[in-house]
Amino acid sequence: MNLVSVILPVYNSEAYLERTINSVLSQTYSKLELIIINDGSTDQSVEVANKFASFPNVRLITQINAGAAIARNTGLKSAKGNYIQFIDAGDVISKDKIEKQVASLHGDFDKLAVCNYKIFKKESELQASNFPDQSSFIFSSNNPQEFLINLWGGNGERNFIQTNCWLVPKKLIDKASVWREYRCPDDDGEFFARVILASNGIVYTPGVYNYYHAPIGETNQLSKSKNHKYLMNTLLTIDLKYHYLLKKGFHPKIKKAISSQYLMFAVDVYPAQPVLSKIAYRRYKRLNEKAKIPVLGGSLVELCKYLLGWRITKSIKGLLGKS
Repeated sequence: MNLVSVILPVYNSEAYLERTINSVLSQTYSKLELIIINDGSTDQSVEVANKFASFPNVRLITQINAGAAIARNTGLKSAKGNYIQFIDAGDVISKDKIEKQVASLHGDFDKLAVCNYKIFKKESELQASNFPDQSSFIFSSNNPQEFLINLWGGNGERNFIQTNCWLVPKKLIDKASVWREYRCPDDDGEFFARVILASNGIVYTPGVYNYYHAPIGETNQLSKSKNHKYLMNTLLTIDLKYHYLLKKGFHPKIKKAISSQYLMFAVDVYPAQPVLSKIAYRRYKRLNEKAKIPVLGGSLVELCKYLLGWRITKSIKGLLGKS
């Protein structure tokens, strides 16, 4: 059996950290190590993690707060496994996720495994048996470039795959390099773009799931940050994705996929960050590939978008939200 290293960065997650740790330690795959990186938490996260520190396969590392990407790199430096499973505090993975993904790779260290995910806001939703159909963007493929182009909107619909869905051979991370050490809402998108393109393909593992926690009103999540510097890094990430795809070789839908990413960003950050929105929209127009404007709300909002444009509609929504 190959050792699997599970890397868990933690920052002020005392309310749901134990749930995630138990999710890892209850895996049916026995040969694993859990590396918890306390990224300078100021709450009781360390006390929660310390409950498990005596377990022979658990290590707790504490560092000055530096962000999730650097925390994951700290975990990678300490990891001894042939495969890497990333997981974020609050999230849960199926009990047999690691076992079945290791089996699906058949000892191949040049491919990575992926599974479906479900977003949940409340604990009760973990028991629900309804799962979204993600077959249009989560599937097996021997063409990593085409897989990413499809994921990013090259065939029309934009989607994302959450970090914990993957099981990655350490060899591929060594080849593609570690996490880019910046704070960015799409740091996982940049990292997995490199890893996927360094691979020989993706292996879909059916029947196992990643449960992605997106609590109501949570402001601590980097993925929801509106910080100007972090959003500048997101815009940089789109530039990097474009570069990575071009470097892999010509594909007729590269511009379509990247134009979709620029447009989504331009709409998403407006009107809070008008300058960044303008830069992204300019890059979108420069690619000369029409992409679908993101859905902004219900039927009335979508009608306003059609009649008034997305900028005016978002501005009105912002004013109504503050009133």
